[in-house]
Amino acid sequence: MSEEINVSKSKQKREARKEEVKAEKSKKNWDKIFGWIIGLVIAAVVIGAIVLGIISSLNSVEASADYSAGLNAEGCIQGADLGKVGDLGLDSLVVPLSEVELTEEELEAQIQEDLEATAFDNTDPAATVADGDTINLDYVGYIDDVAFDGGNTQGAGATLVIGSGNYIDDFEQQLIGYHPGDNVTVNVTFPEEYPNNPDLAGKDARFECTINSVRTVPELTNLWVDAYYYEHAHSIEEYKAFLKDEGYKNKLTTYLQDYVYNNAISVVSKFPSAYLKNLQAVIKYSDEQTYEYYNSYFQTYYGQKLYESFNDFTGMTDEEYVETLKENAKKEAAQNMVFEKYFKDHNLTVSEEDYNYVVTAAGGISTVSQYGEPFLKQASMIYTVIQYLSEHVTVQ
Repeated sequence: MSEEINVSKSKQKREARKEEVKAEKSKKNWDKIFGWIIGLVIAAVVIGAIVLGIISSLNSVEASADYSAGLNAEGCIQGADLGKVGDLGLDSLVVPLSEVELTEEELEAQIQEDLEATAFDNTDPAATVADGDTINLDYVGYIDDVAFDGGNTQGAGATLVIGSGNYIDDFEQQLIGYHPGDNVTVNVTFPEEYPNNPDLAGKDARFECTINSVRTVPELTNLWVDAYYYEHAHSIEEYKAFLKDEGYKNKLTTYLQDYVYNNAISVVSKFPSAYLKNLQAVIKYSDEQTYEYYNSYFQTYYGQKLYESFNDFTGMTDEEYVETLKENAKKEAAQNMVFEKYFKDHNLTVSEEDYNYVVTAAGGISTVSQYGEPFLKQASMIYTVIQYLSEHVTVQ
């Protein structure tokens, strides 16, 4: 009976991890689509999910989270004169194969990333703690056989990277070679200067530890492929072929987007001023959220801010930042105008499937209120153009 329960729990964990991996891939897809529209540096969180306050505006640019401002209900740019958009030569574009093929180094890096994304807390007694491993453990610290305050995990478990140097003395090294379920006595001496708790400075201590698990990266096997990539592959060979195909598609779409972004401004002679102003506001909002996020993260985990000021974060003065903001907004506007003109000139339409894909990648239907339907429709329009170009450009 207990074996059945363990198997059931193990299966539940695998299924849960599959959903986490799918969610992570969806997040990456949205970051890419989002970048196609406003070219922002995406933080390690969904932008807008953590709102920690808005910095006072710099010069005349006010930050705004209204992504749909300046767009009509169909996602088209209001006031844009597409007659002022020239031909960028996308229909005759030739893409070098060397720019979009997945190299062997990139393939191996992607495989390793996928494996690490499915790492699990291994409780198998056969697993062995090694230098560099991430483990979970419980411990109680004693000085002269008396447990001291702050010297235990209180049954919650602690995560520790062996060799990180986060624990005093050679605490971490004494755990090497042990296994999940092992009870280990670790003897250490606190530093002579220990500001975290001066009462412990210079004292010998004993920690009674229990190793709960070792974070383990699985090996690449046919079983692993079938477990996590069953929709696309069932063997290592099929998995690698799938990665190469996906890598080619991703690099091609990135190449096309970069080409449009870097060259569009040369073929646009007139910009809608209201849309430019909104792009500046949205880009600034994203920069501010990224700045606030990193400072909050470092304050929480390291006790200090990463950046002293917004200027420190950007590496610019207020005036330099605003000028860069205006230049970037102009490039983004030119890019989006080129995409919109191409979409209309080629009589393209956004399929329901593609629109739903973009909404799902953004985080689901609940994100419509965050970004606005016009913004998501613009994203879908650009996504449609990119996909169309991917199928029609010459690659050689």
